Amino acid sequence: MSGRRTRFALIGAAAALTIVAAFCLYMVLPRPRPRKAPGLVYGPAGVLNVLIIGKDARAVGPVVNEGRQRNKREEQSHSDIIIICHINFSIPAVNLVAIPRDLLVQVPGITRAASPTDFTNMEKITHTYAIGGDRLLRRTIESLLGIRIDRSIAFDFDTFRMAFDLLRPFVGVLRVGGVSLTERSQALQFARRRYGLRFDDADRCRNAVSLVRGIIARTWWLANTRLGDVLVRRMLAIVGSDTDLTKEDAEEIAGLLRQAGFNPAMVRTAVLVSEGAEVTLNRYHETLSCYLPAYREIEKQVNRFLLDKKAVQALDFMSQQPYRVPAYFESSYVVPMAAESGATALPFDTTGMDSQRLSTSIGDTIPHRVPFAEDSPPADSGR
Repeated sequence: MSGRRTRFALIGAAAALTIVAAFCLYMVLPRPRPRKAPGLVYGPAGVLNVLIIGKDARAVGPVVNEGRQRNKREEQSHSDIIIICHINFSIPAVNLVAIPRDLLVQVPGITRAASPTDFTNMEKITHTYAIGGDRLLRRTIESLLGIRIDRSIAFDFDTFRMAFDLLRPFVGVLRVGGVSLTERSQALQFARRRYGLRFDDADRCRNAVSLVRGIIARTWWLANTRLGDVLVRRMLAIVGSDTDLTKEDAEEIAGLLRQAGFNPAMVRTAVLVSEGAEVTLNRYHETLSCYLPAYREIEKQVNRFLLDKKAVQALDFMSQQPYRVPAYFESSYVVPMAAESGATALPFDTTGMDSQRLSTSIGDTIPHRVPFAEDSPPADSGR
């Protein structure tokens, strides 16, 4: 009798294991490609640009269960991390291009700079998010780089921690920039760290795109699986209204990339070439730590990483390579009025980044210099 019970127990255990294995297989095997997401319109040649934002919204009122639920946050915040995730389904390719938060830009409807080097009458790109939110930041990037932003997703401190916790079982120990990331608050601190780094915000940009690339590499196998769909739904629920990316969009993107044979090893990363400097911004009547854009180098980066012109040689700026430093970097912008800045107006505007107008070589080729950095945050760290 006991032998029969043992056999029944073994059969039951085997059946249970088979059911569990079948369920796991069902969840992780690629599912049929979904129908095209409504409203997802690709750009020329099947291109999509998704803006990833890390915002510094602080909690309002008491913080409860920090990192595990979303607390009430400030309505206005700065975009500390700005990454364009450029997807080209036809190649296929995924490029991550970071924009330094303190890059000086023309903001549509806000600034009135007289020339591309009238920096004292420009604005830090991080401030555009505080002024006009996602919509104004998108318009500013589109004007600066001559591309279209199709979707965006923003993370605050809570949602970043919650998203990292959600993915951690699949990511494991993630080693980025010589640091092993295993815990949500540690990952947030790593992504936000700026002060004390050798190259200041340029290094923060490098860390951010490397972190995103690492997560893509570790989780790509989940793309277009039912388990992956569950994670996408939970991720979008965490982010809430801070995105216009839908579950159908995400499934369609993953399906098209998988169909095209995308491999996460193909992900390329770049940081817009710029240099740290102190600039008096007339909007605030203050001298602040800013980044001056190297227009000629940025134009090449746009062509290479955002327009997929493979023949264009462009710095990824992930390493400190030499590049052609423009003459306007040598001017002083620490003055109360833009008219006294000594800025040299270039014979072009940067709207659309027209290659013909930007072809003039400026300055001499010298090794990259260390950007402006501080050992500790300034009193007004928001600016």
